[in-house]
Amino acid sequence: MERRFERVLEITRDILRLRELDLALESIARGVADLFGFRYVTIVLADGSVSGEMTRRVLLGYNPEVQRARKNERVAKEDILSVLAPRFEVFENAFYIPAEREFTWERAIYAGEADRDSPREAPDRWHERDSLCLVLRDSDGEMIGYLSPDGPADGRIPSRDTIRGLQLFVNLMGLAVASAQAHRAEVERSRLLEANQARLRHEATHDALTGLPNRTFFQERLAETLDTARAQPQRIYAVLFVDLDEFKSINDSLGHMAGDALLVAVADRMRATVSPDDFIARIGGDEFGLVLAHRQDVGQIEDAVEAIQGALVAPMLIEGRAVYNTASIGIAKIEPGEKRIEEVLRNADTAMYQAKARGRGRHAFFDHHMHYEAARRLALTSDLRAAIEGEQFRVEYQPIVRLGDRRITAFEALVRWRNPASGDVLPGEFIPLAEEVGLVVPIGRFVFFDACRRLAEWRSRAPLLDLRMHVNLSVQEVLEPDLDAFVARNLRRFGLSSDDIVLEITESAVIRSNTLSLGSLARLRATGVHLCIDDFGTGYSSLRYLHQLPFDALKIDRSFVESTDGGLGSAPIVRMLIQLAHSYGIDIVAEGVETARQSSELIALDCEYAQGYHFHRPMSPEAVNALLDASTTAEAVS
Repeated sequence: MERRFERVLEITRDILRLRELDLALESIARGVADLFGFRYVTIVLADGSVSGEMTRRVLLGYNPEVQRARKNERVAKEDILSVLAPRFEVFENAFYIPAEREFTWERAIYAGEADRDSPREAPDRWHERDSLCLVLRDSDGEMIGYLSPDGPADGRIPSRDTIRGLQLFVNLMGLAVASAQAHRAEVERSRLLEANQARLRHEATHDALTGLPNRTFFQERLAETLDTARAQPQRIYAVLFVDLDEFKSINDSLGHMAGDALLVAVADRMRATVSPDDFIARIGGDEFGLVLAHRQDVGQIEDAVEAIQGALVAPMLIEGRAVYNTASIGIAKIEPGEKRIEEVLRNADTAMYQAKARGRGRHAFFDHHMHYEAARRLALTSDLRAAIEGEQFRVEYQPIVRLGDRRITAFEALVRWRNPASGDVLPGEFIPLAEEVGLVVPIGRFVFFDACRRLAEWRSRAPLLDLRMHVNLSVQEVLEPDLDAFVARNLRRFGLSSDDIVLEITESAVIRSNTLSLGSLARLRATGVHLCIDDFGTGYSSLRYLHQLPFDALKIDRSFVESTDGGLGSAPIVRMLIQLAHSYGIDIVAEGVETARQSSELIALDCEYAQGYHFHRPMSPEAVNALLDASTTAEAVS
């Protein structure tokens, strides 16, 4: 008895210690063989994945051939239950089926050679075809397995006491199943916990929209890169800040879903462009960060940057339409002695703003004088906001003349800003900054209001000139949903007709606006105002838009007019642009005319209108009054 107790404790320890259910079941089977003298032990358990089926899990004592053929064999539960009828139940859940009984279910394993009809040696002797089955049930009384010992060593049919002793091992089977289930549950809990932790870590370190690492992860990787750069000074590492140039326009015109689609497309293109060793992240809004690793020289960094810009400049199909976009890229080389990631990030950010200030689709390497420029830019932005609130802007007007008789036909409104802190700021500096920081719309509306007011005054002052007013529009202004209403409201306010106003938009803006919001320009044109493409000839694609939107005029960019010898700098291009305008039946205006020779050559090429220092400089409204008075007097005299 003491030996049996110790063995049961040993088996119990195995059950609680062993992670695999089959190993625990084999320990139970060996205990049955050792303590009760059975040569064969079979254990069958329900298959949790398939309802109504059980699987032979242990075949102790059988030869390898039998084990290969029968282990893990499926057994139908209903077949077993049909055999284990109550008439074979010795007592609860213990069944003894003598060889003489006819039944269709083959016992758990039949390893003997005797026929069913072979005589039993004595009434208490075990027949090779006898079956003993002890059933394991769950808490609902459903059979979930059984233990079937065979071939008792003493050759006798087990006594009721032996069978009751065997029931303890059936209970141990239940303990093994419960322990295995608890272990699986613990493993599953651990797996789920790890999965949740990994998911939370991923969510905390990755951007949900693009799937790229976020700013937090980017900074972690950058800190690692600083350590690597110190250890490998022969390698060159760099941080890139990539900012999309037209993202706000796309968001404003096509909506946020289109903006999200563009960000995903940009992320995919950059992933496909850079090296697998490089690290890309979305660090906020329309800004991406990259860590370029293991470059041999600055030229390889340049190659990587140009590859990125080349990938992004190609049109992207967003919601069924082609969207064109460029990116400004700031580059900060990581010095071997670099210790603070904040400084590297600031340098890359500073370089990116310098790239953007040079125009769209540019890149710039950081150098230390940029800190001064960045500080100046920050101060200028602050001053610009104050200028809008304090109405520090003024408008000057440059006449546009008819080349044939030099008669003034129109004025172009040009905004000027005198910063109280630093003096006059060039439009080429503060207007791009205003566009970038979202302040250009209020400036543009101030100019339009003043231009309408002055035009109404000057048309009354010089009615015979039939003057028009040219006003410049930025991309952001074109995309304002109430622009057409704003224009119409101010025309009514000053008693002007829509025919009196010419709205100018640069060629590059025409391309972007036409792609993103052709409807905005069409609505403007529907109000009756005239549209003019400014700086024409400097872009790449606007020719194909001329037939889509009825522009009334083209302005030849000054770069084709000016030259060092006083003549036309690019006469063949000017001739082609003039012929193009005539073929579309629209007016043509040459900008930047500074010499009599340029004027004469333009007349010879059949150019109709021009503006420039050769005729008139931009002037104050008071100077325009004097000019108009002089023109009126000259008209009256003639």
